[in-house]
Amino acid sequence: MSGFSESTMRERLMKLTNTTHSIQTLSMWILHHQKKNADAILDTWLKEVRSITDSERLLSLMNLANDVIQNARKKAPAFMNAFYEVLQPAVSHISKNADQYHRQLLERILSVWRERGIYSTENLDLLVNCLQETSISTPNLISDPESPIRTDSPLLPSGSPGSSLDNSKKIKEEFHAFSSLSTNMINLLRRLEDPASADVKIRQIIAAYPEAIANPLLLKEIKTSEGVAALMAKTVEAVPVVDAYCTRLQDELKERQNLQYLMADYIKALDQANERNKALLDSVKKGISRLDAEKKELAKHIDSLPDLSQIAGSTILPPLGELFTSS
Repeated sequence: MSGFSESTMRERLMKLTNTTHSIQTLSMWILHHQKKNADAILDTWLKEVRSITDSERLLSLMNLANDVIQNARKKAPAFMNAFYEVLQPAVSHISKNADQYHRQLLERILSVWRERGIYSTENLDLLVNCLQETSISTPNLISDPESPIRTDSPLLPSGSPGSSLDNSKKIKEEFHAFSSLSTNMINLLRRLEDPASADVKIRQIIAAYPEAIANPLLLKEIKTSEGVAALMAKTVEAVPVVDAYCTRLQDELKERQNLQYLMADYIKALDQANERNKALLDSVKKGISRLDAEKKELAKHIDSLPDLSQIAGSTILPPLGELFTSS
């Protein structure tokens, strides 16, 4: 495992992606070096968080922190506690720059920490407050309570420039959040098209190893040193194969869990978008009905006007020129 330096860590953080393998690899590297470099690690991580505003990159850094913190709970509790000191400014920065969808994913991380007792209730409440301070004034794009759309709603044409600008910003942010959610789901589904659990080849390789490797009761049947040596050789050969396969299975399990969470969010977003669209449709229908009524009223007024072509008159009006001549 490579040595630690702040430049090396910055480089690793820049290359970090929001995949299980990338996060776990860097998490292990951080935990390996935290004993002698805890302050530098935390300072570098916080600087990286503050240097970016992209929602997906910010989520990757928080997922990294989550993996480090949960693994440090037993391996390095002092480092876990030290990590909390940089979480509050990090969460505050993320709440100001991440979109609603990614803030909700951060809320899920905080709720997991609460369920598992990672930090005290008071400390987690402080983090939640940091996250909500900005979120309160930001349009909630996924979990806002449905509200009826009035005829003066900014979703409909309005004479107010401010309402149009606010609506445009909200639509763009909502589209970005939904697009990001869809992209994450598609990427997960693509990775799960060829899952480790369906890898027939590696399963056959593992199944071909002697059963005695996994069943101690069968060791009694080995009577010679040659048999022991042969089994040892097979065991040495099997260990990295099985370890690698188990790691792949763990990654697959986490990705399936992530997909389950994303599916729940996706369905919720679709349901709420459907409700908003229904409300908008009802509002438009009412507007059309009102226009139809006004159209009929206008037609009545037009019909009540006299038809000049039907006015009978025997007197021929004088030419225009004669009106201004003296008799």
